[in-house]
Order: sequence, then C-alpha cells, then structure tokens
Amino acid sequence: MLSILGNGTRLCDGITRREALRIGGLAFTGLAWSDLLRARAAQTGPLRGSARPGSFGKAKSCIVVFNYGGPSHIDTFDLKPDAPVEIRGEFRPAATRVPGTMISEHLPRLARIADKYAIVRSVHHRDNDHAIGAYLALTGYSHPRNDVLGIEFPMNPTDLPSMGSILSKIRPNEGPIFTYVTLGDLRHLGHNDSLGQGAGCLGRTYDPFVVPFVRPMNGALDMSSITSVMADVDGTQLGNRRRLLEQITNDNLDSYTRRAFELLGSRATRDAFNVAQEPRVVRDAYGATHFGQSCLLARRLVEAGVPMITVYSMPNRDWDTHGNNFNLLKNSLLPPMDRGLSALLEDLENRGLLDETLVIWMGDMGRTPRVNNSAGRDHWSFCYSVVLAGAGIRGGHVHGSSDRSAGYPAEHQVSPADIATTIFHCLGIDPRAQVADQQGRPLVISSGTPIQGLLA
Repeated sequence: MLSILGNGTRLCDGITRREALRIGGLAFTGLAWSDLLRARAAQTGPLRGSARPGSFGKAKSCIVVFNYGGPSHIDTFDLKPDAPVEIRGEFRPAATRVPGTMISEHLPRLARIADKYAIVRSVHHRDNDHAIGAYLALTGYSHPRNDVLGIEFPMNPTDLPSMGSILSKIRPNEGPIFTYVTLGDLRHLGHNDSLGQGAGCLGRTYDPFVVPFVRPMNGALDMSSITSVMADVDGTQLGNRRRLLEQITNDNLDSYTRRAFELLGSRATRDAFNVAQEPRVVRDAYGATHFGQSCLLARRLVEAGVPMITVYSMPNRDWDTHGNNFNLLKNSLLPPMDRGLSALLEDLENRGLLDETLVIWMGDMGRTPRVNNSAGRDHWSFCYSVVLAGAGIRGGHVHGSSDRSAGYPAEHQVSPADIATTIFHCLGIDPRAQVADQQGRPLVISSGTPIQGLLA
C-alpha cells in the first residue's frame, strides 16, 4: 500500500523517527499550503488573465501525461513504412478507427479510439537534452542555460514556473482539494530533480502536491498494493503532525496552517486519492501497472475537482532508448501506455468528463530517424509527436506532418510554446496575460500561438 507514514523505532513522544522525518516533510508541505492560503487571502482583486474565466476554452481540468526520456515518434504515432529499413525500423503501421490515420501496431487499444484524440506530428525544438527539453515542455519556455547539459545544474528558485504552477497562481482551487497534483516526480540520472516541475520564481507556495513513485511503473503489480495513497492518513496521524509542528513553532497553529491540515486530512482529499474505492473491473481496465493506476487516480482527481494533474510515466529516463529500442518499446513501454491512456480516455468519456477535461500525451523530445548500431535510436528534438484529446480538441485530426524520414517538420511546424499556449487557451486563460513573480516582476504566461487547427 502506498503509505505516507511507516513503522520504525519510536521516539520519546511516541512518534517514530521515520514518522518524524516524514512529518517534517509534510510539515513543510503544510506550511507551503498555509503560505498559499495567506497569498490567496491577500489577493483583493482579480489577477490579470482571470478577467474572462470560462469565456473561451472548454476545459475545467487538464491531465498531462509526460513521458520522460524521449518516446520514439517514428515507432508510435508517425511511422514511415516506405523508408529504408534503417529508418523505418521493425514496427509496422496499423490502421485506426480514423480512415487514413495509421499508428504503431503495438498500440492496438489507442488505434481503436483514434477518433477521440488528435496527433501533432510536427513538434520541433533545438534543446536536444532531457532536462532542458523537459523544462521547455513543462513550462513552454527555453531554459536560459540551454547551451549545456541539464544534468549540470538542479532546479532553481529563479526557474520559470510549470504550467500547473501558473494555473495555481491564476485560478486557485478554493474547495477542499489541491489545485495542482503530480503523480510521481522526475529524477535526472537518479540524483538531480529534473527541471520544469515546480513553481520556480513564483515561490514554493505554488509548487504541486507530489505523490512520489514507490515502484517501477512498467512492472506488473499486485493490485492490492496500489489501493490508496492517503487512505491511511487518519486523525491520529494528522494529530501527530500537528503536535510536531506546534513543538517546532512553540505556539498554536494559526488559522492558515490549520486550513492546510484540513486540506491534507479532509474526507474529500482522502476519498479522491483512494483508488481502492474503484470496482475491480475499472482498476483492471487501466492495467495492473503503476502507470495505469496513476491514470486511474488522475481520473479520480478530475472528478474531485483538481484543475491540473501531471502523470509522470517513469521517474527516470526510461523512454531514452539508445539501445534495444524495439524490444523495450514492444515488451515494456508501449503495453502499459496503450492500456492506461486508452482506458483513461474511454473512462472520462463514459462519465461525461472528456468534453471538459483536456488530456495531453507528450515527452521531452523524439528519437533519431536512423537506427543506431545498438538497435536503438538517439536524441532527436527536431521533430516528434504530441497527442491531445478532450475539451476543445478535434478528435480524429492529424495536425502537421514530418518529412519522409520523420526527421524534420514538413508542414505546420509546432513549438512546445505553442502546445503550452493551446493548453492555456483550452483552460480559458489568456496566454498573453501576466503573473507576478516573488519580486513583483511581470511574467507573460506563454509565448506561443494556439494551434488553431486542433481546436474544435
């Protein structure tokens, strides 16, 4: 079971050392959320960008499924069957529900529902590094140090904010649930937090609530081990956290911090995170993988009213298939992605939520057209594919195209900034609006252009 608290040696006050460490982390989270509430209470007028909420865009919520490492576009959504074998690779295209649209033979479930999503086959950028590419994809802006490898520096308080943090600033959720949740977090080569995940210059108040990875996401799991995230956070445990905070501050908790504990311990929050409440047939539909169950949890969070959820498909660069590309895709990476993503789209539609939920599948880059000597494909940010579905998006549409080798856009080139701007547009947020950072400096939300060909 995914648990916030665990067992261990008890300290003199009855709290375990492990609990103390975890409480310390959650205390920090609670303080961050209390800071968030203070910031919201101090806002006496509408922020720029929220003057016309709902006047354009159809999305009440957004789910970003982010595949770190660079999924191979030429082996998933942009196959080139007429190219030489060293380019087309081992996979064959398969027909979809949409006449004339072909995707990989190893995405059969997504092929059957191709009328529910759009494919952009002409995304392009020049930041051919994972951490830098992730920053660009998640914020819509190039990193100022894009001339070096992202592993050389960690996340920084001066970074530009992720899209979810922008949404938290502009459109805070006043209900008993979080505004921005990430399911998993990204690690670059196992040590540095990968760039672009947090609030950066907006301040930690607008960081996401993070549900960390606990197991490899592509392995088969015992379904009983993925039953809940917060179901075991009962009043006693929250009381322990509160007591520890009171000991740290030597004072009673103020109303804002108490409200932060209410968010963490409310029945609505616990229920939203408790996947065990789902019927077995629904859980099975998403697949007994951490990725599949994360997609299911994302749907539950949408139902609970969370505006922005990011599902990180892997903690590290598992899609970085420099070697053994075809076996990894066929046996490990594509099956859980095909099942989990297709189940998410169908489940949202069956519940009447797809028309008001924007879903994006994307990565930090694509892979080289030419297969290397290790049966792999290397970094390639110059052309790759992104999939969008749901609120405001034309299902069954293919936007843009790549050249004969899937190496460069042939028509309708799209940038990550355009993807970000389209997301904000569908959410009803003016992408030219500004937010203020911690120093009061204005920040334009996005620099791209909405992709009009995608919009319904």
